[in-house]
Amino acid sequence: MGPEESSRLFEQARQGSREAINAIFERYGGRLHALIRLRLGPQLRCRLESRDILQATLLKAFKGLDRFDGSGSRSLMAWMGTIARDEICDQADFHGRQKRNAARDTTLNERVDPVARQVRTEASRLQLQEDSERLEKALDALGEAQREVILLRHFEELSFPEIGELLGKSPDACRMQLARAMTALTLKLRAMP
Repeated sequence: MGPEESSRLFEQARQGSREAINAIFERYGGRLHALIRLRLGPQLRCRLESRDILQATLLKAFKGLDRFDGSGSRSLMAWMGTIARDEICDQADFHGRQKRNAARDTTLNERVDPVARQVRTEASRLQLQEDSERLEKALDALGEAQREVILLRHFEELSFPEIGELLGKSPDACRMQLARAMTALTLKLRAMP
């Protein structure tokens, strides 16, 4: 799916098209959900609900589609990964500052927004498979630098120059770091029952 087709699909979803929302979830939902869970890490996973972050991320993507230009090497997945990262930081800050007040919170189901209701319905269908859980545990067992380069390359789909810019390294150094991280991940997965 090219950038123009993705943008068109998101625009249809913003207008409430069930088919477009379902297509987006089919294409990006599972990968984005996995990225969110991996970015949360074990400690935040206990405190924050990854599906809530997924829903918030997709809603912000639907509503902010005009900020996604789709040009260059930046993919839609990378753009949504950035939104997810910001949402995780916001949620972690919120939960760190104060206790959750259920009376102040509103769920997506309480809102009138039909897109939000559909996102909630589709997000509730996403379940981690056994292989996803194994991958999650193996990635959690890696060092932060190894985990980060894998997430940036394979989940956010960033190019090596983009990864290098984020990590303050050359693209070649990022390629080597990814190769070492993938080797470590493979060894972790093989060692698991």
